[in-house]
Amino acid sequence: MADNPTVLIFGPTGNVGCTAAITANSRGAKVWLAMRDPSKTIKDLDTDSDYSRVQADLSNPSSLESAVKQSGAKAAFVYVVHDIEDHMKASFTALKDAGITYIVLLSSYGVRGPASDEGNMKSAIPRVHARAELALQETGVPYTAIRPAYFNTNILTDLSGIKSGHASIPFPDAIFDYISPHDIGSVAGSLVVNQPVETSKIVYLCGPELMTQKDAYAVIGKVLNRPIEVTEIDGEDYVKKSPFPEFVARSLLTVWALQLDKEKAYPAKLYNEAAANIKNYSGKEPTRFEDWVKENENIFA
Repeated sequence: MADNPTVLIFGPTGNVGCTAAITANSRGAKVWLAMRDPSKTIKDLDTDSDYSRVQADLSNPSSLESAVKQSGAKAAFVYVVHDIEDHMKASFTALKDAGITYIVLLSSYGVRGPASDEGNMKSAIPRVHARAELALQETGVPYTAIRPAYFNTNILTDLSGIKSGHASIPFPDAIFDYISPHDIGSVAGSLVVNQPVETSKIVYLCGPELMTQKDAYAVIGKVLNRPIEVTEIDGEDYVKKSPFPEFVARSLLTVWALQLDKEKAYPAKLYNEAAANIKNYSGKEPTRFEDWVKENENIFA
């Protein structure tokens, strides 16, 4: 890609998109923040004049054409929008037709191997991401799909339990990697500026440590210097209390059940590659879960 490229970053109000924007800017790109509501406040970016804003909605192809033409961007970082009938094909096509020549797509670690593999269609979360990857492939636009595993921020869905010292969760022995969204954003921002030589590249991402949910709560308790009791609940109870839509909650239960088997959840070769990819692409050491908790201790207090 040319020196000082112009890029579009979608989702800049989220942790991944915000860090992607900051990283792309630090690598010399002219960054346009693509937002449904450009007037919305963005922590860490609001006072920085290096960034421009443009109205755009990934579920509205005509807005994407306008955003690309206004910005002059040639590359874009995008995320998957659920519940779009054509799995975002019209949106990807609009980006291409307006002048985007490279896309970085935030996909999911749950997508294994080729997106078209039958196994990727068995549960909701891998399926929606795999179908978006396939829709992007069909446009012919060169792209990189990043497939991060389990966000460490997912534990915040049980923040009330953490604060009370009594967490009720399904599958406390399920094993996760607790990757930092900021690490994902650093990789995304690097990739949107520095397109890999290979097109249609898949980049798996994992956090630097594997631990059970129970152990993750113990880490939080250690940092806060107070114990957190972990109690197992069944799936139906989780669906009732979950902040997610029912189909997402049930898909998560399916995934979590598989996380009881470390070798199936994180095959050694894939995990080692995915954990190393954070530094390989961002140039930064990955964030350990305990360090992330310390950095955000005020959230848990």
